[in-house]
Amino acid sequence: MYLKSMVARAVGHKKQLETLMAKKYARPGIHPKFYLEKFSENERTIIHNLSSDWYITSSGNKIRLAASAYNYFLIKPTMLFSEMFNIEREIICVFSPYSNFEPRTLDAFSEAEKSLSDLRAESICKILISNDNDIEAKIDHLLKVDPEQPIIVPFTFDELMTVSDQYLIQNRFRKHFYSRNLFDFLSPLKSDLYFFGRSQLVQEIVNRHKSSEHTGLFGLRKSGKTSIIYAIERTLSNSGQNYISIDCESPSIHKLRWNELLEKIVLLYHKVIQSKINLDTSLRYIEKSAADSFEEDIIKIHTSKKKQSTLFIFDEIERITPGTGSSKHWRDSDDFIYFWQTLRGFYQRNPEVFTYMLVGTNPSSVEHAVLVGHDNPLFASIPCQYVPSFGVDQVREMVNKLGKYIGLDFDEIIFSKLTDDFGGHPFLIRQACSVIHKECKGERPIKVDKALYEKTKKKFIENSTHYLDMVIQVLKDWYPDEYEMLKYLAQGDTNTFLEFATDNSEFTKHLIGYGLIQHSANGYAFNIETVKEYMCNEHKYERINLTEVEKVEEVSRRRNILEKNLRKIIKNSLKMKFGQKKALEKLLASIPEKRRTTLNSFNFDDILAIDSSPLFFLELKNIIKREWDSFQHIFEIDKEKMMLILDEINKVGRPEAHAKTIEKSDFDQMRLYFNKLEPILEEWI
Repeated sequence: MYLKSMVARAVGHKKQLETLMAKKYARPGIHPKFYLEKFSENERTIIHNLSSDWYITSSGNKIRLAASAYNYFLIKPTMLFSEMFNIEREIICVFSPYSNFEPRTLDAFSEAEKSLSDLRAESICKILISNDNDIEAKIDHLLKVDPEQPIIVPFTFDELMTVSDQYLIQNRFRKHFYSRNLFDFLSPLKSDLYFFGRSQLVQEIVNRHKSSEHTGLFGLRKSGKTSIIYAIERTLSNSGQNYISIDCESPSIHKLRWNELLEKIVLLYHKVIQSKINLDTSLRYIEKSAADSFEEDIIKIHTSKKKQSTLFIFDEIERITPGTGSSKHWRDSDDFIYFWQTLRGFYQRNPEVFTYMLVGTNPSSVEHAVLVGHDNPLFASIPCQYVPSFGVDQVREMVNKLGKYIGLDFDEIIFSKLTDDFGGHPFLIRQACSVIHKECKGERPIKVDKALYEKTKKKFIENSTHYLDMVIQVLKDWYPDEYEMLKYLAQGDTNTFLEFATDNSEFTKHLIGYGLIQHSANGYAFNIETVKEYMCNEHKYERINLTEVEKVEEVSRRRNILEKNLRKIIKNSLKMKFGQKKALEKLLASIPEKRRTTLNSFNFDDILAIDSSPLFFLELKNIIKREWDSFQHIFEIDKEKMMLILDEINKVGRPEAHAKTIEKSDFDQMRLYFNKLEPILEEWI
């Protein structure tokens, strides 16, 4: 066994050595064709100093931005920097000779990239050498305002002209790579820099638009819908095509009536394609003539410029959909019907002018054949597509690339674990990895193995229920039946789940589409394990068909928690109203005289200590009863009702001390009492 282990280890070392030897690392120095004379004397000194650790490859052209001018050059990492920071391509270095840094200086990097071939330079890392001695603090501030910026490693001219610290450059790279949390993005991604895993989907949607086909894209909150919209907009812009984005969540959109929204779209269309025709919409978009005016104006604008199709993107479409709309005329009236009758009718006659893309969390706008008593104009005319989850390969690409930049080396097994535990949901995966980054102390690079992952995953779940709640909020808001199904599946009640699934296939269609569950010949299972754990915890006291042991355990556990919380409430309320000395007198007066003598050695805080109070449950009840004026604003129920509840909990709530079983009627009643008191106490403690 020992010999086999040694052989395996030797084989592993050999493979590592072969991999390292296969890579061609640059050696420090300056390329023979590097044009050094174009740089100032100070800049040449800096380049010479850098060449002792880097290979200086290209001298670049001078960049002019308004009244400012910048020199730049390219450097290639040697083995040390390549292995330490996962840098393989060349890095753009910009000289900023000005004593005061302005954020627009960073535009020089974009200008430099335009002159380089694709994939030549690192997109995620740049070096800025500035004459502003406060450059590092200013870059740090800028990154807090705009976290999507690449990693900018700043130096001053003075630092690099006289490099007295041989580790200056290495330590500066460590600071700006390893301290940056590249996983912690809460807002939609507006650039390609940190956008992963959805390029094929973006291209499919763009190609569908080019083929005059519409798109419906739906998904859970934080599933990346808005990031996908931004990527589609970038792709269209890069190819010279037009789009109009309409944020239906904005009151400036959903407060409009259907005819007013048509007018707004016409004006946006006129602006986006930069048409020169005179357009007067005043008094032409009353309800009776709005559809005709829309068609006349759109055709006039379209024919005034180079004829190409424009993509109309309706984000948060549920905000102008019957049943879910944010304004009454969309939610309960016929505005949705008239609006889409107009757009669909125009499209059928003029498919080359525009297509539309509907994006949101709720696909009812395209799913239902009938809405508000009318045929739905969108039914069966737009494919209902859900945002796909990441597979293991996409998770590996995102986590491995971002992780290595900030010194996290993930074991291969972690990519599968992340995919299973978070169902390929990129936002949840990023946030889990963000916790890993924060928990990893000490020198980097650091190995993220299974033990570290499990420890940080537990911490993430404990502190991130708001993320999970946000993800499945769409079910709570609009699909209560599907939410109930998810609850049954989490609790292991597969029979009830299958009854729902058999009665209405739409329920499972939504759950599968959202990526919450998966289905095979073997049955249904959760796709996001952390959502299963969250659901179990959220509804742990709603399970049915419990064994006698489970019923006893639940009642005992909830009674003990309730008792501790009552101690907190009594302690805080009496102390706040009477002060500690008077509160102690009030407390002792509520307790039978025989018991008072046993409590003389305790102070007020000790008597109501959360974990070691000498008081019995009934004594807590008697304190609340006697001092009801101090507690009635908390419980907001009748005093006699409150006393009855506490008596019943005391009687039935300690089954472990009496019988080992609880009658079903008693158990159900206990759940009602606990459900009544627990939220009240949680709000006040």
